[in-house]
Amino acid sequence: MKLVELVNKNYDQLKPNDLHIWNYISNHKKECCDLTIDELAAKCNVSRTTVLRFAQRISLKGYSELKIYLKWELKENPIKQDIIDNFCNSLIQDIKEYKKHDFTSVCKLIYQSKKVFLYGTGAVQRSVAQEMRRIFLTGNEHFYVIEGVDEIAPFINTLTPEDLVFIISLKGESDNAKAFSRQLVLQGIPFVTITSLEENELSRLSTESIYIHIPEVQHKPEINYQILDVYFILVDILFLNYILYKESIKKD
Repeated sequence: MKLVELVNKNYDQLKPNDLHIWNYISNHKKECCDLTIDELAAKCNVSRTTVLRFAQRISLKGYSELKIYLKWELKENPIKQDIIDNFCNSLIQDIKEYKKHDFTSVCKLIYQSKKVFLYGTGAVQRSVAQEMRRIFLTGNEHFYVIEGVDEIAPFINTLTPEDLVFIISLKGESDNAKAFSRQLVLQGIPFVTITSLEENELSRLSTESIYIHIPEVQHKPEINYQILDVYFILVDILFLNYILYKESIKKD
């Protein structure tokens, strides 16, 4: 818990002098890390006992523990900023890559198909499929979402080569997705895969492949956070490319 949280939690117990001390600390955290209790008391024009009581009123054992909290917060802030910088830089880089990508062949498949179906292999991928259906609906394109594995078997026999299927996966190694893709190949049904940037069976079998780079931000040595927002950014950029493609077809 941070100092500001301890202050807020114990606010009703604090005296005017306590608030005065906290105001000075919060505005001079780096300086206060190196101050003795007597030096801080002098800065705030209070006694050392008053500083000690402030620390105790916010549930700390004493001034030494207060300084530990201060140093911990100052140490954490640069790490937090690095994480945010890495997150933003990764997204910016991915957006630049998507901007340069040629989606013409995928847009052509969508435009020429009678029906478009979307299948996501996991929870996030299913959310991407739902979002893709919603976004394309604003462009008067109605896509159908395959809700789960149980729907694949009865659904596969209703498809024709004039339809199109999108398979949205993470690594392209889902057993259900691979079995589904093999059936699509056997029936001559075109499909597009969206998978991470690595070699996988889905992308090898597909009519068209879209690769996404899923960056990771390291918070601690044992914690890696995957930035899955890139799926949704890709869907937005694909949709905008498709709108431009349709307009170019109409002009021709």
